[in-house]
Amino acid sequence: MKNLFLHFLLFTFILLASTSLFYLYGKKIWQPYFEKYCHPQQVVIPCKEPKPCEPCHLTHVGPLKPIVIEKKCPECPVCPKVEKLTSQQKLHRHLADANFIVYPKNLTLIGLKHERVLEVWTKKDKHYIHIANYPFTAFSGTLGPKFKEGDRQIPEGIYGISHLNPNSKFHLSMRVTYPNAFDKKMAKKEKRTNLGGDIMIHGNRVTIGCIPIGDDKIEELYFLAEKVGIKNIKVILAPVDFRKMQVNITKQNKHPWLKELYTKIKKEMLSYQ
Repeated sequence: MKNLFLHFLLFTFILLASTSLFYLYGKKIWQPYFEKYCHPQQVVIPCKEPKPCEPCHLTHVGPLKPIVIEKKCPECPVCPKVEKLTSQQKLHRHLADANFIVYPKNLTLIGLKHERVLEVWTKKDKHYIHIANYPFTAFSGTLGPKFKEGDRQIPEGIYGISHLNPNSKFHLSMRVTYPNAFDKKMAKKEKRTNLGGDIMIHGNRVTIGCIPIGDDKIEELYFLAEKVGIKNIKVILAPVDFRKMQVNITKQNKHPWLKELYTKIKKEMLSYQ
């Protein structure tokens, strides 16, 4: 019995001595595992606010896995807040920028095919005032007039607005008065029929010969058109901005009346500068 007790003491002494030596001289072996499994870790939750807001730091409490707790970052003092305006409010801002207190009495819409933008103008006391620009959100066809149904061309000429459609499948739409008298006269000379129609300025981002400007922009323009009245709206559709560039009509062109058409369009546009 005495020998068994002595063996137990010897075993305990050797175990304690070995553990002490391992603790002192074996840190390179055991310390990485201790840090990984037993030491508290730092958890970084990405900041959901715009930069330069700093990340939010949290440290878990406990010997095992970290517990992530949601923490809202402080508001960024540098980032500007984005205003959320309705289409009507955006329109009012355009009008205010153009020094309008009340709605204008007339509108001129200039659609530039090469530049792919719809300009909005008005005339007040013999002065032409620019209100807004609405970029095309899609485009079809090429530069040049519309000749027939299905050619995917945006017309070129001087037009008006025949009616407004609040139930359009392209959000909202404004129907252009194509074909006009000039289109019909030239088609008759060239014995062309089925000129097409239903050319719209509308929302969405698709087109097969119309002018789409997106849902938010058509809301602005549609509201303004209602206030002005469609009888007081002129639409100029041009291949290029004739105030800045020209179109070279070659001798090979089969439509000699293009020069006359473009001269008329240019004359109409030159006042809007």
